[in-house]
Amino acid sequence: MRSSTKGIVIILFVLFGIMIGVQVSSRMNPINEEYGLSYNLDHGVQEVTDLIKANEDMERRIYELKTTVEEYEEESTEESIVLKQLRIEVDQHRLLAGHTDVEGPGMIITIEGPSDENIAVFVQQRKYLLNLINELKVFGGEVISINNQRITKRSEVTLAGNHINVNTIPIAPPYVIRVIGNTREFNRYIDYRTVLFESMVADGLKYTITFEEQLSISKIKREKPIRFLTPIEGE
Repeated sequence: MRSSTKGIVIILFVLFGIMIGVQVSSRMNPINEEYGLSYNLDHGVQEVTDLIKANEDMERRIYELKTTVEEYEEESTEESIVLKQLRIEVDQHRLLAGHTDVEGPGMIITIEGPSDENIAVFVQQRKYLLNLINELKVFGGEVISINNQRITKRSEVTLAGNHINVNTIPIAPPYVIRVIGNTREFNRYIDYRTVLFESMVADGLKYTITFEEQLSISKIKREKPIRFLTPIEGE
């Protein structure tokens, strides 16, 4: 809209210049009748008067168009600010819902049992994964995944037979927990603030921890559908 309006202003300037040139060249002639030429002074004055009026009308129209362009530019700027803020809010909600891939500093925790033993039932009974997720959130964990399954507010970590499901997807040991967040807080958590890993070792589990400057976590692959929740209008 802005570019088309500016184009109209330019076209009006061009047409006005052509009009003046045509009017002056076609209406005004030398006055000396002795050389076979004629000139009507009154008619010429009228033509000049008409041109002056046309010029004033053109200037007024150009001013109106300029004002319209400025209004469009102002509205466009205000709209851009609103849309930009809306986009930021939408991206934030998508991030919290786990619908976007993310990356950042973090750590990887791997938990496994001796040899190829299935530790799913034991891990779930001891609630090691659930407790670990909660503690990581408390100590600066912003985004977490278990075996590449993104953990969100609606995620479920449940025992299904002899294996564990995350977001209704079965996972098997070793359990690889990836977490993005404040690595300084993670270090404090590992060194001083938990007995969770000591309990794992006492139960015969093994764990390894590595810190990464740039860690990526994929978006959620499957999510339990919302069937009964409906928004309240006007809220």
